[in-house]
Amino acid sequence: MVTNCYICGSLTKNSSGLCDECQEENQEQLRKIKDFLWDHPNSTVRKIHKETGVDEKLIRKYIRDDKFIISNVIEYDED
Repeated sequence: MVTNCYICGSLTKNSSGLCDECQEENQEQLRKIKDFLWDHPNSTVRKIHKETGVDEKLIRKYIRDDKFIISNVIEYDED
């Protein structure tokens, strides 16, 4: 089944709903977050955003989609 990529709107046959380019970018963003969390496991969404440049909405989407686990330990931002 052919659908439109939900990020850029181009046609795709991928079951993920993303075209190949957006899928690759999506994986790169997720890799950045996971690499950062490896060294800073109890970071907040805001801190992850500041350090990786990944949009906060996308980070929250990954959390909702269970792409990584959230700890019960809270680290506060120093703003």
